[in-house]
Amino acid sequence: MDKRLIVMHNLSQHYGKQYWWQQNSLEDWLMMILIQRTSSKNVAQAVHNLRPYMQVDRLLALTQPELEALVRPAGFYRQKAQRIHDLLVWFVAQGGSFDKIAQKPTAELRKTLLALNGIGNETADVMLMYTFGKKTFVADTYAMRLFNRLGFGPYKNYAKMQADFTPLLTGISLDDAREWHALIDEHGKTQVRHAYDDHFLLQPNLPEAAWPPEAKQIEPPHDDPGSGKWRRMSEQSDK
Repeated sequence: MDKRLIVMHNLSQHYGKQYWWQQNSLEDWLMMILIQRTSSKNVAQAVHNLRPYMQVDRLLALTQPELEALVRPAGFYRQKAQRIHDLLVWFVAQGGSFDKIAQKPTAELRKTLLALNGIGNETADVMLMYTFGKKTFVADTYAMRLFNRLGFGPYKNYAKMQADFTPLLTGISLDDAREWHALIDEHGKTQVRHAYDDHFLLQPNLPEAAWPPEAKQIEPPHDDPGSGKWRRMSEQSDK
């Protein structure tokens, strides 16, 4: 088996399902802008502020200062408010339907997203996968660090790493591709707090006892979006 698949299997077995996508496509989509250069806690507060306006027409009806005030907890609020506005204007111009936009070929849609204000490779690929249902490999900093540590690469270029890992997606589902990105990032966060040697990830059928105590997920996973549990818990935490 490809050693990269062994790594992903071990991450999945240890951390479990992450369910980074939920049922509210618009809310999840805007979170991809809000999460840039901030913490999930700050994003949660900004999302709480936006929820009473969580419809495209209502958000577009807000003035720039009003939108800035709502997203302020997420930091860089002027930039993020403008990016959200531009994203929504683009959404309406594309037909105002996630399903309709998702019908576009992946390469075409990716190019269009990259042309938008504040959308780089990582954000575009995350949007493609979680919002528009396109399988991608997100070659972000966490992914580069992980696989460079494990002896692959070395990767310094987003496009190069993505090209090398994209063939692995042919054998997995969309949900698994989404999980790969989430698992890599969640594992990377444990390294930020307490760096440790994780070459054990290359071992097939890795027993749970082989994991060091530092490899503990910082934030609990979301729950299955079909259950609605995560949404209810999120709403309760806002009170």
